[in-house]
Parts: sequence; C-alpha cells; structure tokens
Amino acid sequence: MKIQVLIYIYLAIALIVSRIPILKIYTALCNTLIHEVFHVICAALLSGKIFHKIILNNDASGLAATTVNSKFARIVIAYAGYTGSSFTAVALFYLINKGYFHMIISFFIVLSIISILLWIRNVYGFVWGISLILLLSFLIYKNYEVLIIHTSIFLSAVILLQSIFSAFAVCKLSFIRRKDAGDATSLARATFIPAAVWGIVFFAQSLYAGYFVMKHFLI
Repeated sequence: MKIQVLIYIYLAIALIVSRIPILKIYTALCNTLIHEVFHVICAALLSGKIFHKIILNNDASGLAATTVNSKFARIVIAYAGYTGSSFTAVALFYLINKGYFHMIISFFIVLSIISILLWIRNVYGFVWGISLILLLSFLIYKNYEVLIIHTSIFLSAVILLQSIFSAFAVCKLSFIRRKDAGDATSLARATFIPAAVWGIVFFAQSLYAGYFVMKHFLI
C-alpha cells in the first residue's frame, strides 16, 4: 500500500479519534506538548533561563509559565506556540515522505523525556508523558517495523489535525471572548493588534500548513 494512501487513512482515523473523549485527550496532548514546548524554548532562548514550567491538563489543554522581562520576548513566546505546532506538522510529513519513520517515533520519545526532566511539573502531565515514552520505546525496542510506520503516520496526522483544530478554537475565542483567548489575548495585550487578528493569523497559517502538506506530500 502506498504511503499516501496510508496517510489519508490515518488522517481519517485521527479525525474519528478526535471525537472519542478519552482517546481524543490522550492523542491531542501530543500537539499540546509541542505547542507548550515551543513557548518554553523561546523563553529559554530569550531569557537565558532553561527551567520554565509546563502544565498538561486532563482536558488536553496546557499552560507554559515563563519568566521574561521584555515586551519583544513576550510577543515571540506567545506567537511561537501555534506556529510551532504547524511547523512541526509540516516537518513530520517531510520525514514521512523521506521514509524516516523511526526518526518520528524518536522525536516524540526525546521530546517527552526532555519535557519531563526540564518542564512538566504536574502529576497528570508527568504520567501522560511517561506512558507515551513507554509505549513508543516498546515499539523501538521490539523493532516492530510495521507498527512503527503506522504509528508514526498516525501521530503525524494527529499533530496536523490538532494544530488546525486548536488554531480554529483560539480564532473563535478571539472573536467571542477576546479577553480569554489564550495566546491571541497575550499578543493583543503586548501589541496594538486586536486578538481577533491574531486568531485569524493562527488559523490561517495552520490551514496553510495543511495545504502545504497536501500539495507537497499527498498529491
């Protein structure tokens, strides 16, 4: 079976999973982690402080608590989350296109390990991260080649869809609850640009990432 066909299948499966409560939360947290990690990486680069704090919640939401002083740093950090998720989605499908399935699994393992050691500071997030590491490490340890291929495609599909879904959610919030629209609100407070504009930017770039994946890796 062609990889492109598998990708379409797993995009459909990821869409179905996004409607199943328990599975939705577990898989969506992969995207949440990536989102929050981009926040803390930017904070570390701009503040010089490595240790920040990530909270992963049992509703698939997350929070990155960072300490920076400048307005420029706050803008970059707030912008990095949704942008980082979209960028990661494209990068993952690039790796699929090149056949680097082991690298995708390793990426999630390493990301989770580093996050647990440096940033994740709540019990739920810690347990979720450990479980993901164990599940993916088992595939590598047993060298289940077929499962590695299928799992890497599924996780990539999840990241792509969740990056779009989460960007749409914040875009919607930026119109109806502009003072409680997460990163869009943070950017509005740090700039003269309204939260709704930032919401549109986040959603538009997530759609472009989806279009880019479709054009370059699926058609």
